[in-house]
Amino acid sequence: MPRLLLAFFAIAHLAFGIAGLVFPRWFYAAVPPWPPLHVGQIQIAGVFDLSLAVLFLGGALDPRRYLPVVAPAGAVAELGHAGVRIGHIIAGDNPPADWLGPSGMLAFGAYLLILTIRRAGAAKHAALANERQQAL
Repeated sequence: MPRLLLAFFAIAHLAFGIAGLVFPRWFYAAVPPWPPLHVGQIQIAGVFDLSLAVLFLGGALDPRRYLPVVAPAGAVAELGHAGVRIGHIIAGDNPPADWLGPSGMLAFGAYLLILTIRRAGAAKHAALANERQQAL
């Protein structure tokens, strides 16, 4: 399951990243009517999306190896980005209909956070079990 979700979000971030970086004026015209952004701001967001695409693609290709880094970094990025977008909707800067993207980011970020917490708990449990075994 993590592999499929990571691949899906890698592709989504790749598409948004390329659109924002290479075609910023088209991207701005195609997305919901957000507040005016400078072309450079859209391109910076595109670079952010491309970075996440690389992160999630690495995680999808080898989750066993990269999930310990991908899950916490992705959780911070997705939850942070969702929080900023939702904050702009609440403040009235973004249109009220702009809930779909932030909702997806929020759900995926929460999933990555749960994976991070579970992995940390499992590692702590394994360390305690190892200490007990060595004490015997």
